[in-house]
Amino acid sequence: MHLERIEISGFRGIKRMSLSFDELTVLIGENAWGKSSLLDALSIALPTDANFYTFKFSDFHVDYAIGHEKMSQLHIVLHWHEDYPSESKARRYRSFAPLWVRKDGIKHLYYEISSTIEGDKVTTTRSFLNSKGQHITCDNNDKLVKQLMVLHPVVRIRDARRLHDKNPQNNSVDKPLTQHTGNHSSKQGAQNGHNGNGHASSSPHNGNHTESDLVAKNNRIQRRLDNTCRRLMTSPGHVNSGELKSSINALRSLVDHYFAFTPHNRSEKFNRAHFPSYIQTNTNPLEQLSQPQMTKQSRLVLMGLLNAYIRARGPVELKRISRPIMILEDPEGRLHPTILHQAWAFIDSMPMQKILTTNSPDLISTVPIHSIKKLIREPDKTQPHSLTPTTLSKDEERRVSFHIRLHRPSAMFARAWLLVEGETEVWLFNELAMLCGYHFAAEGVHIIEFAQSGLRPLIKVARSMGIEWHLVSDGDMAGRRYGDTVRSMLGNDAERHRLTVLPDRDIEHFLYNNGYEPLFRELANITSDAPMPPRKIIRRALKRYAKPDVALAMVAYSDEHGQEKIPLLIRWILKRIVAMSRGLG
Repeated sequence: MHLERIEISGFRGIKRMSLSFDELTVLIGENAWGKSSLLDALSIALPTDANFYTFKFSDFHVDYAIGHEKMSQLHIVLHWHEDYPSESKARRYRSFAPLWVRKDGIKHLYYEISSTIEGDKVTTTRSFLNSKGQHITCDNNDKLVKQLMVLHPVVRIRDARRLHDKNPQNNSVDKPLTQHTGNHSSKQGAQNGHNGNGHASSSPHNGNHTESDLVAKNNRIQRRLDNTCRRLMTSPGHVNSGELKSSINALRSLVDHYFAFTPHNRSEKFNRAHFPSYIQTNTNPLEQLSQPQMTKQSRLVLMGLLNAYIRARGPVELKRISRPIMILEDPEGRLHPTILHQAWAFIDSMPMQKILTTNSPDLISTVPIHSIKKLIREPDKTQPHSLTPTTLSKDEERRVSFHIRLHRPSAMFARAWLLVEGETEVWLFNELAMLCGYHFAAEGVHIIEFAQSGLRPLIKVARSMGIEWHLVSDGDMAGRRYGDTVRSMLGNDAERHRLTVLPDRDIEHFLYNNGYEPLFRELANITSDAPMPPRKIIRRALKRYAKPDVALAMVAYSDEHGQEKIPLLIRWILKRIVAMSRGLG
């Protein structure tokens, strides 16, 4: 079963949000735009301990736009659907039979948490919904809710800076879940009847072993793993290959028992090509740890990550029938980009639904572009933006992936794009913006030359990802064609809002005709009284100097003569794109 969507209203930093999930969902967005509240909602709805959360007054959204008014109701609705037809008949889902809603040939399940402030009390109800959004009356409602939590718990790991913490912490949605404790935690787990991971020690393969034997065995495995990770971190040269191999095998035994990386058996009569890839995979990601070319530092990161994942499940054992949803927050913290890519390859191979938050352009360049969802806070809601598989053609997707996702991944985080034709404009607009008092990076403005990737796919991406954009084109034939492309894609937008076509053939001729003639004559080594057409003067200047050098000379000339020397049209473009960016802030 797959978590398809979550609907949230009135919860913490979210006034209203509707977000769909895929096998992998990568969330990006600025601070205070709702990512943490979204993950908290998931953790509360599907906790690993299967206990009901008690909502507090502080959990209700406060609308600061209308006088700090606190909402009196909050709702969290989870929408599930079958991964393949008739999955609802599987043994683990049979008890949900009265709750399934049939739609489009497959069955869906809707689970709602509703909480209301009534006087000085907070009242909470949990129920399943029918196709009309009405509550389904069910005698064992709470039992089924808990069973849903057991089947699909949320395992939440916070940023990678916590991978090697030695101080145990409580497992709650308000505290980091990523832990790396020493022998003390293992001993304490044994005293409490749990294994070194903090989980009850039971196994379908007990054989002749007693429960105490299994507890002791798991404690020894966990101590061995902790000791190796600690030694790799402090004295990597003292860890020999035999010890490393032994620890990897120990980790594998824990993983094989607790996570069951191989998928459930399913009837072969269904076409597996239609299944999500996390169902089809049979790859155990631990095999990466056995690769001889992997460095000890890389093994440390991956072992620490998986060890943290095991610990993040909390003090309750997850059943073998469980299929956790993994939330991984900001894995790039304190990780070198090379190690980050290795860690991502490890995470990506884990056969489960994954939700990832990141602020790392390096990571964005690695994940599939369709998995990226950008959260933008609007006055009345938090709106997710993403590319659908049909937004771009295959050729357009290839161009965007190469020129944006791989070479300019930071552009995906931008608030606004200033689209220009070439390198000269990139240098010029960045520096002239500084002279006008704008810092494009701080304003969330990214300048992109579009000639190689094509204009149309970039505009499609900007619109799909909620990125504002404005095009500056030359006044020559090619520039006019770019202008026509923009006009054909305006929709309800005003042309002035999206397009500026220079009145001259290119940026050099425009500046030459707007006060920069002395500079071009100087660069071309032509005296001020020598009669010569502007085209020849500019051509000679560009022969003597590279275009970026000419652009920097224009900036220096503007700086020398003051901001007023910058043509009014250029200043208007800079002001326009900054205003568009601030509108999203």
